Amino acid sequence: MKAFPLTDPYPVRPLRGPLQASIQLPGSKSITNRALVLAALADGETVLEGVLFSRDTEIMLAALKALGFVIQIERAHYRLTVRGEGGRIPNSTAQLHVGNAGTAARFLTAMLCLNPKGCYELDGDAPMRERPMQGLTDALQALGAATFAFHGEAGHFPFTLQANGWPGGSCQVDASASSQILSALLLTAPCGSKPTRLICEGVRPSYVAITRAMCGHFGVAIDNADGSSDFAINPASYYPPNGGSYAIEPDLSAASYWLAAVLIHGGQLTLPLLGKETLQGDARFGDLLALHGLQVERHDKAWQLSSPGLPQLFAVDFNSVDFRHFSDTFLTYAAIMPLLGIPMQIEGIGHTRRQETDRIAGMATELARLGQRVHETGDSLTIQPDMEALRAFALAARARGELLEVETYEDHRFAMSFGVLGSFDLIGDEQPWLAIRNPTCCGKTYPDFFERLESIC
Repeated sequence: MKAFPLTDPYPVRPLRGPLQASIQLPGSKSITNRALVLAALADGETVLEGVLFSRDTEIMLAALKALGFVIQIERAHYRLTVRGEGGRIPNSTAQLHVGNAGTAARFLTAMLCLNPKGCYELDGDAPMRERPMQGLTDALQALGAATFAFHGEAGHFPFTLQANGWPGGSCQVDASASSQILSALLLTAPCGSKPTRLICEGVRPSYVAITRAMCGHFGVAIDNADGSSDFAINPASYYPPNGGSYAIEPDLSAASYWLAAVLIHGGQLTLPLLGKETLQGDARFGDLLALHGLQVERHDKAWQLSSPGLPQLFAVDFNSVDFRHFSDTFLTYAAIMPLLGIPMQIEGIGHTRRQETDRIAGMATELARLGQRVHETGDSLTIQPDMEALRAFALAARARGELLEVETYEDHRFAMSFGVLGSFDLIGDEQPWLAIRNPTCCGKTYPDFFERLESIC
Protein backbone atom coordinates (compact mmCIF):
# COMPACT_ATOMS: atom_id res chain seq x y z
CA MET A 1 0.00 0.00 0.00
CA LYS A 2 1.27 3.44 -0.90
CA ALA A 3 2.55 5.39 2.09
CA PHE A 4 0.13 8.03 3.36
CA PRO A 5 1.85 11.45 3.29
CA LEU A 6 2.20 12.97 6.75
CA THR A 7 3.59 16.49 6.70
CA ASP A 8 4.93 18.09 9.87
CA PRO A 9 2.85 19.84 11.05
CA TYR A 10 -0.07 17.90 9.62
CA PRO A 11 -3.22 19.90 8.74
CA VAL A 12 -6.30 17.97 9.85
CA ARG A 13 -9.06 18.05 7.27
CA PRO A 14 -12.52 18.47 8.88
CA LEU A 15 -14.96 15.60 8.41
CA ARG A 16 -18.25 15.98 6.63
CA GLY A 17 -20.78 14.71 9.12
CA PRO A 18 -22.80 12.75 9.83
CA LEU A 19 -20.47 9.77 9.64
CA GLN A 20 -21.27 6.49 7.92
CA ALA A 21 -18.27 4.15 8.02
CA SER A 22 -16.59 1.04 9.36
CA ILE A 23 -13.14 1.25 10.95
CA GLN A 24 -10.90 -1.75 11.56
CA LEU A 25 -9.03 -1.08 14.80
CA PRO A 26 -5.41 -2.12 15.33
CA GLY A 27 -4.68 -4.85 17.84
CA SER A 28 -4.10 -3.83 21.43
CA LYS A 29 -0.49 -2.90 22.20
CA SER A 30 -0.86 -3.99 25.82
CA ILE A 31 -2.28 -7.37 24.87
CA THR A 32 0.15 -7.91 21.97
CA ASN A 33 3.24 -7.39 24.15
CA ARG A 34 1.84 -9.53 26.97
CA ALA A 35 1.01 -12.26 24.47
CA LEU A 36 4.53 -12.11 23.04
CA VAL A 37 6.05 -12.66 26.48
CA LEU A 38 3.65 -15.47 27.34
CA ALA A 39 4.16 -17.19 23.98
CA ALA A 40 7.95 -16.96 24.39
CA LEU A 41 7.73 -18.46 27.90
CA ALA A 42 5.26 -21.18 26.89
CA ASP A 43 6.24 -24.75 26.15
CA GLY A 44 5.49 -25.06 22.44
CA GLU A 45 4.49 -23.02 19.42
CA THR A 46 1.83 -20.28 19.58
CA VAL A 47 0.22 -18.47 16.66
CA LEU A 48 -0.81 -14.93 17.59
CA GLU A 49 -3.63 -13.49 15.44
CA GLY A 50 -4.65 -9.84 15.09
CA VAL A 51 -1.23 -8.62 16.16
CA LEU A 52 -0.42 -4.92 16.34
CA PHE A 53 2.69 -3.98 14.36
CA SER A 54 3.79 -0.63 15.80
CA ARG A 55 6.93 0.88 17.26
CA ASP A 56 6.37 -0.58 20.75
CA THR A 57 5.61 -4.09 19.54
CA GLU A 58 8.46 -4.01 17.01
CA ILE A 59 10.79 -3.17 19.93
CA MET A 60 9.52 -6.21 21.83
CA LEU A 61 9.90 -8.40 18.74
CA ALA A 62 13.46 -7.21 18.13
CA ALA A 63 14.38 -7.86 21.76
CA LEU A 64 12.96 -11.39 21.77
CA LYS A 65 14.81 -12.21 18.56
CA ALA A 66 18.04 -10.81 20.04
CA LEU A 67 17.47 -13.15 22.99
CA GLY A 68 17.34 -16.14 20.63
CA PHE A 69 13.60 -16.74 20.29
CA VAL A 70 12.40 -17.95 16.89
CA ILE A 71 9.50 -15.87 15.57
CA GLN A 72 7.84 -16.12 12.18
CA ILE A 73 6.32 -12.80 11.12
CA GLU A 74 3.40 -12.41 8.67
CA ARG A 75 2.72 -8.68 8.64
CA ALA A 76 0.19 -8.75 5.84
CA HIS A 77 -1.98 -11.10 7.92
CA TYR A 78 -1.29 -9.47 11.31
CA ARG A 79 0.07 -12.81 12.49
CA LEU A 80 3.07 -14.09 14.43
CA THR A 81 4.22 -17.60 15.22
CA VAL A 82 6.37 -17.81 18.35
CA ARG A 83 8.36 -20.90 19.34
CA GLY A 84 8.22 -20.92 23.13
CA GLU A 85 11.17 -22.19 25.14
CA GLY A 86 9.32 -23.37 28.26
CA GLY A 87 10.55 -20.61 30.55
CA ARG A 88 14.13 -20.63 29.24
CA ILE A 89 15.95 -17.59 27.80
CA PRO A 90 18.08 -18.95 24.92
CA ASN A 91 20.87 -16.34 24.86
CA SER A 92 22.84 -15.50 27.96
CA THR A 93 24.01 -12.10 26.71
CA ALA A 94 22.36 -9.34 24.68
CA GLN A 95 22.23 -5.59 24.26
CA LEU A 96 18.62 -4.45 24.24
CA HIS A 97 17.20 -1.01 23.43
CA VAL A 98 13.62 -0.51 24.58
CA GLY A 99 12.98 2.90 23.00
CA ASN A 100 10.16 4.53 24.97
CA ALA A 101 8.12 1.34 25.26
CA GLY A 102 7.11 0.90 28.88
CA THR A 103 5.71 -2.61 28.43
CA ALA A 104 8.87 -3.84 26.71
CA ALA A 105 11.11 -2.13 29.28
CA ARG A 106 9.41 -3.65 32.30
CA PHE A 107 8.33 -7.05 30.96
CA LEU A 108 11.76 -7.81 29.51
CA THR A 109 13.62 -6.70 32.64
CA ALA A 110 11.74 -9.23 34.75
CA MET A 111 11.83 -11.96 32.11
CA LEU A 112 15.62 -11.77 31.69
CA CYS A 113 16.09 -12.92 35.28
CA LEU A 114 15.09 -16.45 34.28
CA ASN A 115 18.53 -17.16 32.79
CA PRO A 116 20.77 -17.88 35.81
CA LYS A 117 23.87 -17.10 33.74
CA GLY A 118 22.48 -14.08 31.93
CA CYS A 119 24.17 -10.72 31.67
CA TYR A 120 22.24 -8.12 29.69
CA GLU A 121 22.75 -4.45 28.85
CA LEU A 122 19.56 -2.38 28.57
CA ASP A 123 18.91 1.22 27.57
CA GLY A 124 16.07 3.33 26.20
CA ASP A 125 15.30 6.66 24.61
CA ALA A 126 15.85 9.82 26.65
CA PRO A 127 12.19 9.90 27.86
CA MET A 128 12.44 6.23 28.91
CA ARG A 129 15.46 7.05 31.05
CA GLU A 130 13.14 9.30 33.08
CA ARG A 131 10.27 6.84 33.45
CA PRO A 132 9.77 4.78 36.63
CA MET A 133 11.69 1.50 36.89
CA GLN A 134 12.87 1.47 40.50
CA GLY A 135 9.85 -0.34 41.89
CA LEU A 136 10.70 -3.23 39.57
CA THR A 137 14.47 -3.25 40.02
CA ASP A 138 14.07 -3.06 43.81
CA ALA A 139 11.66 -6.01 43.79
CA LEU A 140 13.93 -8.14 41.58
CA GLN A 141 16.89 -7.47 43.84
CA ALA A 142 14.83 -8.19 46.97
CA LEU A 143 13.82 -11.56 45.49
CA GLY A 144 17.44 -12.34 44.63
CA ALA A 145 16.51 -12.68 40.95
CA ALA A 146 18.99 -10.08 39.69
CA THR A 147 21.57 -7.48 40.55
CA PHE A 148 21.87 -4.19 38.69
CA ALA A 149 24.70 -1.88 37.76
CA PHE A 150 23.17 1.49 36.91
CA HIS A 151 25.11 3.63 34.46
CA GLY A 152 23.22 6.83 35.27
CA GLU A 153 20.58 7.56 37.87
CA ALA A 154 19.92 4.65 40.25
CA GLY A 155 16.72 2.79 39.40
CA HIS A 156 16.66 4.03 35.79
CA PHE A 157 17.98 3.10 32.37
CA PRO A 158 20.68 2.48 31.25
CA PHE A 159 21.80 -0.50 33.34
CA THR A 160 23.46 -3.89 33.21
CA LEU A 161 21.36 -6.74 34.60
CA GLN A 162 23.09 -9.78 36.05
CA ALA A 163 20.46 -12.51 36.23
CA ASN A 164 20.39 -15.11 39.00
CA GLY A 165 17.46 -17.25 37.91
CA TRP A 166 14.10 -16.88 39.65
CA PRO A 167 14.42 -18.35 43.16
CA GLY A 168 10.94 -17.41 44.38
CA GLY A 169 10.37 -15.86 47.76
CA SER A 170 8.36 -12.94 49.10
CA CYS A 171 8.68 -9.19 48.74
CA GLN A 172 6.85 -5.89 48.89
CA VAL A 173 6.35 -4.28 45.47
CA ASP A 174 5.93 -0.56 44.82
CA ALA A 175 3.94 -0.36 41.59
CA SER A 176 2.24 2.95 42.40
CA ALA A 177 4.06 4.63 39.50
CA SER A 178 3.05 1.99 36.94
CA SER A 179 0.96 -1.16 37.12
CA GLN A 180 3.35 -2.61 34.50
CA ILE A 181 5.84 -3.17 37.34
CA LEU A 182 3.51 -5.65 39.01
CA SER A 183 2.44 -7.15 35.67
CA ALA A 184 6.10 -7.79 34.75
CA LEU A 185 6.61 -9.78 37.95
CA LEU A 186 3.36 -11.71 37.56
CA LEU A 187 4.18 -12.74 33.98
CA THR A 188 7.59 -14.13 34.92
CA ALA A 189 7.05 -15.57 38.42
CA PRO A 190 5.33 -18.85 37.35
CA CYS A 191 8.56 -19.86 35.56
CA GLY A 192 10.53 -19.70 38.81
CA SER A 193 11.78 -22.70 40.77
CA LYS A 194 9.80 -21.97 43.95
CA PRO A 195 6.59 -20.14 44.91
CA THR A 196 6.58 -16.34 44.81
CA ARG A 197 4.51 -14.02 46.95
CA LEU A 198 4.11 -10.38 45.93
CA ILE A 199 2.50 -7.83 48.25
CA CYS A 200 1.52 -4.74 46.29
CA GLU A 201 -0.80 -2.01 47.52
CA GLY A 202 -2.18 0.99 45.68
CA VAL A 203 -1.84 -0.42 42.17
CA ARG A 204 -4.47 0.40 39.53
CA PRO A 205 -6.24 -2.91 38.88
CA SER A 206 -7.39 -2.73 35.26
CA TYR A 207 -4.13 -3.66 33.51
CA VAL A 208 -3.20 -6.14 36.24
CA ALA A 209 -6.54 -7.82 35.55
CA ILE A 210 -5.54 -8.14 31.88
CA THR A 211 -2.26 -9.76 32.93
CA ARG A 212 -3.92 -12.25 35.27
CA ALA A 213 -6.55 -13.16 32.69
CA MET A 214 -3.95 -13.71 29.98
CA CYS A 215 -1.78 -15.86 32.27
CA GLY A 216 -4.92 -17.96 32.71
CA HIS A 217 -5.40 -18.19 28.94
CA PHE A 218 -1.89 -19.70 28.77
CA GLY A 219 -2.70 -22.20 31.51
CA VAL A 220 -1.45 -20.55 34.71
CA ALA A 221 -3.69 -19.22 37.49
CA ILE A 222 -2.47 -16.26 39.53
CA ASP A 223 -3.96 -16.48 43.03
CA ASN A 224 -5.30 -13.17 44.30
CA ALA A 225 -8.08 -13.99 46.73
CA ASP A 226 -10.84 -11.39 46.97
CA GLY A 227 -8.87 -8.85 44.94
CA SER A 228 -6.45 -8.21 47.79
CA SER A 229 -2.94 -6.76 47.49
CA ASP A 230 -1.42 -10.21 48.11
CA PHE A 231 -0.50 -12.28 45.02
CA ALA A 232 0.59 -15.91 45.35
CA ILE A 233 2.25 -17.56 42.34
CA ASN A 234 3.24 -21.22 42.28
CA PRO A 235 5.76 -22.66 39.81
CA ALA A 236 3.89 -23.73 36.68
CA SER A 237 4.34 -24.14 32.94
CA TYR A 238 2.71 -21.92 30.33
CA TYR A 239 1.19 -23.73 27.35
CA PRO A 240 -0.14 -22.45 24.00
CA PRO A 241 -3.90 -21.86 24.37
CA ASN A 242 -6.81 -23.04 22.24
CA GLY A 243 -4.93 -25.54 20.15
CA GLY A 244 -1.98 -23.23 19.65
CA SER A 245 -3.74 -20.02 18.56
CA TYR A 246 -4.41 -16.80 20.47
CA ALA A 247 -6.46 -13.83 19.18
CA ILE A 248 -5.38 -10.31 20.15
CA GLU A 249 -8.29 -8.01 21.00
CA PRO A 250 -8.66 -4.76 19.04
CA ASP A 251 -7.32 -1.78 20.97
CA LEU A 252 -9.98 0.01 23.00
CA SER A 253 -7.65 2.94 23.70
CA ALA A 254 -7.59 3.41 19.93
CA ALA A 255 -11.36 2.97 19.83
CA SER A 256 -11.74 6.02 22.07
CA TYR A 257 -10.88 8.34 19.15
CA TRP A 258 -13.64 6.92 16.99
CA LEU A 259 -16.16 7.00 19.84
CA ALA A 260 -15.35 10.67 20.31
CA ALA A 261 -15.56 11.34 16.57
CA VAL A 262 -19.03 9.83 16.32
CA LEU A 263 -20.13 11.75 19.42
CA ILE A 264 -19.26 15.16 17.96
CA HIS A 265 -20.03 14.52 14.27
CA GLY A 266 -23.10 12.33 14.57
CA GLY A 267 -23.99 9.43 12.32
CA GLN A 268 -23.05 5.78 12.59
CA LEU A 269 -19.79 3.87 12.71
CA THR A 270 -18.98 0.16 13.04
CA LEU A 271 -15.96 -1.22 14.90
CA PRO A 272 -15.58 -4.85 13.73
CA LEU A 273 -14.12 -7.71 15.82
CA LEU A 274 -14.98 -6.11 19.15
CA GLY A 275 -17.20 -8.35 21.26
CA LYS A 276 -19.58 -7.95 24.16
CA GLU A 277 -16.88 -8.94 26.63
CA THR A 278 -13.39 -7.45 26.70
CA LEU A 279 -10.24 -7.64 28.80
CA GLN A 280 -9.67 -3.90 28.54
CA GLY A 281 -10.81 -1.36 31.11
CA ASP A 282 -10.95 1.35 28.44
CA ALA A 283 -14.39 -0.01 27.53
CA ARG A 284 -15.59 2.35 30.29
CA PHE A 285 -14.95 5.29 27.95
CA GLY A 286 -17.95 4.22 25.92
CA ASP A 287 -20.07 4.23 29.08
CA LEU A 288 -18.89 7.79 29.80
CA LEU A 289 -19.70 9.11 26.33
CA ALA A 290 -23.10 7.39 26.50
CA LEU A 291 -23.97 9.92 29.21
CA HIS A 292 -23.39 12.64 26.59
CA GLY A 293 -25.59 10.97 23.96
CA LEU A 294 -23.41 8.35 22.23
CA GLN A 295 -25.15 5.03 21.66
CA VAL A 296 -22.88 1.99 21.87
CA GLU A 297 -24.42 -1.33 20.85
CA ARG A 298 -22.06 -4.19 21.73
CA HIS A 299 -22.66 -7.26 19.62
CA ASP A 300 -20.75 -10.55 19.54
CA LYS A 301 -18.46 -9.51 16.68
CA ALA A 302 -18.79 -5.72 16.37
CA TRP A 303 -19.65 -2.52 18.15
CA GLN A 304 -22.17 -0.19 16.49
CA LEU A 305 -21.80 3.50 17.40
CA SER A 306 -24.32 6.25 16.73
CA SER A 307 -24.98 9.80 17.88
CA PRO A 308 -27.10 12.82 16.91
CA GLY A 309 -23.91 14.92 16.98
CA LEU A 310 -23.46 18.52 18.06
CA PRO A 311 -25.43 20.48 19.15
CA GLN A 312 -28.07 17.84 19.93
CA LEU A 313 -26.03 16.07 22.60
CA PHE A 314 -27.42 15.47 26.06
CA ALA A 315 -26.80 17.90 28.89
CA VAL A 316 -25.08 16.07 31.74
CA ASP A 317 -25.58 16.58 35.46
CA PHE A 318 -22.02 15.85 36.59
CA ASN A 319 -18.88 17.98 36.57
CA SER A 320 -16.14 15.49 37.41
CA VAL A 321 -14.99 12.13 36.09
CA ASP A 322 -12.55 9.72 37.74
CA PHE A 323 -10.33 8.25 34.99
CA ARG A 324 -8.20 6.14 37.33
CA HIS A 325 -9.18 2.88 35.67
CA PHE A 326 -9.18 4.03 32.02
CA SER A 327 -6.65 6.85 32.06
CA ASP A 328 -5.30 6.31 28.52
CA THR A 329 -8.55 7.83 27.29
CA PHE A 330 -8.55 11.00 29.38
CA LEU A 331 -6.69 12.90 26.65
CA THR A 332 -9.42 12.02 24.13
CA TYR A 333 -12.06 13.44 26.47
CA ALA A 334 -10.04 16.54 27.36
CA ALA A 335 -9.28 17.34 23.71
CA ILE A 336 -12.95 17.45 22.68
CA MET A 337 -14.05 19.29 25.83
CA PRO A 338 -14.02 22.72 24.06
CA LEU A 339 -16.83 21.41 21.83
CA LEU A 340 -18.93 19.94 24.64
CA GLY A 341 -19.23 23.24 26.49
CA ILE A 342 -19.39 21.67 29.95
CA PRO A 343 -16.95 22.59 32.74
CA MET A 344 -15.30 19.34 33.82
CA GLN A 345 -12.77 18.10 36.33
CA ILE A 346 -10.82 15.05 35.16
CA GLU A 347 -9.51 13.19 38.22
CA GLY A 348 -7.43 10.13 39.08
CA ILE A 349 -4.72 10.82 36.50
CA GLY A 350 -1.68 11.69 38.63
CA HIS A 351 0.24 8.64 37.38
CA THR A 352 0.05 9.96 33.80
CA ARG A 353 2.62 12.62 34.68
CA ARG A 354 5.20 9.82 34.42
CA GLN A 355 4.15 8.22 31.14
CA GLU A 356 5.43 9.09 27.65
CA THR A 357 5.39 12.70 28.86
CA ASP A 358 3.74 14.64 31.68
CA ARG A 359 0.30 14.24 30.18
CA ILE A 360 -1.50 16.54 32.63
CA ALA A 361 0.90 19.44 32.09
CA GLY A 362 0.99 18.87 28.33
CA MET A 363 -2.78 18.82 27.98
CA ALA A 364 -3.14 21.91 30.16
CA THR A 365 -0.60 23.76 28.03
CA GLU A 366 -2.14 22.84 24.68
CA LEU A 367 -5.73 23.60 25.71
CA ALA A 368 -4.64 26.98 27.10
CA ARG A 369 -2.94 27.74 23.77
CA LEU A 370 -6.36 27.10 22.16
CA GLY A 371 -8.07 29.68 24.34
CA GLN A 372 -9.40 27.37 27.05
CA ARG A 373 -9.19 28.05 30.78
CA VAL A 374 -7.47 25.15 32.50
CA HIS A 375 -6.38 24.44 36.07
CA GLU A 376 -4.16 21.49 36.97
CA THR A 377 -3.35 19.80 40.27
CA GLY A 378 -1.08 16.86 40.91
CA ASP A 379 -3.89 14.42 40.16
CA SER A 380 -6.44 16.35 38.10
CA LEU A 381 -7.24 18.73 35.28
CA THR A 382 -10.17 21.15 35.34
CA ILE A 383 -11.31 22.57 32.01
CA GLN A 384 -13.59 25.58 31.48
CA PRO A 385 -14.44 25.11 27.79
CA ASP A 386 -15.01 28.02 25.42
CA MET A 387 -15.83 27.12 21.82
CA GLU A 388 -16.14 30.77 20.79
CA ALA A 389 -12.62 31.48 22.05
CA LEU A 390 -11.37 28.46 20.12
CA ARG A 391 -13.08 29.71 16.96
CA ALA A 392 -11.67 33.21 17.46
CA PHE A 393 -8.16 31.80 17.83
CA ALA A 394 -8.63 29.74 14.66
CA LEU A 395 -9.94 32.72 12.68
CA ALA A 396 -7.07 34.91 13.89
CA ALA A 397 -4.58 32.26 12.75
CA ARG A 398 -6.41 32.00 9.40
CA ALA A 399 -6.11 35.80 8.96
CA ARG A 400 -2.34 35.43 9.41
CA GLY A 401 -2.29 32.71 6.78
CA GLU A 402 -1.62 30.11 9.45
CA LEU A 403 -3.24 27.20 11.28
CA LEU A 404 -3.41 26.66 15.00
CA GLU A 405 -0.75 24.10 15.92
CA VAL A 406 -0.72 21.50 18.69
CA GLU A 407 2.50 20.16 20.20
CA THR A 408 2.50 16.40 20.74
CA TYR A 409 5.55 15.93 23.02
CA GLU A 410 6.43 12.74 21.09
CA ASP A 411 3.26 11.27 22.62
CA HIS A 412 0.92 9.41 20.30
CA ARG A 413 -2.15 10.12 22.39
CA PHE A 414 -1.77 13.88 22.04
CA ALA A 415 -1.59 13.54 18.26
CA MET A 416 -4.68 11.37 17.94
CA SER A 417 -6.79 13.16 20.55
CA PHE A 418 -6.26 16.57 18.98
CA GLY A 419 -6.67 14.97 15.56
CA VAL A 420 -10.27 14.25 16.55
CA LEU A 421 -10.74 17.86 17.67
CA GLY A 422 -9.29 19.12 14.38
CA SER A 423 -11.69 16.91 12.43
CA PHE A 424 -14.58 19.12 13.61
CA ASP A 425 -15.56 21.77 11.06
CA LEU A 426 -15.10 24.63 13.52
CA ILE A 427 -15.14 27.48 10.99
CA GLY A 428 -17.79 25.93 8.74
CA ASP A 429 -15.88 25.90 5.44
CA GLU A 430 -14.55 22.31 5.55
CA GLN A 431 -10.99 23.66 5.52
CA PRO A 432 -8.24 22.77 8.02
CA TRP A 433 -7.87 25.05 11.03
CA LEU A 434 -5.71 22.84 13.30
CA ALA A 435 -2.36 21.18 12.57
CA ILE A 436 -0.63 18.39 14.52
CA ARG A 437 3.11 18.59 15.09
CA ASN A 438 5.12 15.37 14.71
CA PRO A 439 2.13 13.24 13.62
CA THR A 440 4.37 10.21 13.03
CA CYS A 441 4.54 9.68 16.81
CA CYS A 442 1.29 7.74 16.27
CA GLY A 443 3.54 4.91 15.10
CA LYS A 444 3.87 3.89 18.75
CA THR A 445 0.42 2.26 18.73
CA TYR A 446 -1.58 3.30 15.64
CA PRO A 447 0.66 3.89 12.61
CA ASP A 448 -2.15 4.57 10.12
CA PHE A 449 -4.44 6.62 12.36
CA PHE A 450 -4.46 9.75 10.19
CA GLU A 451 -4.94 7.68 7.06
CA ARG A 452 -8.04 6.15 8.65
CA LEU A 453 -9.26 9.59 9.72
CA GLU A 454 -8.73 10.92 6.21
CA SER A 455 -10.58 7.92 4.77
CA ILE A 456 -13.88 8.90 6.39
CA CYS A 457 -13.69 12.59 5.42
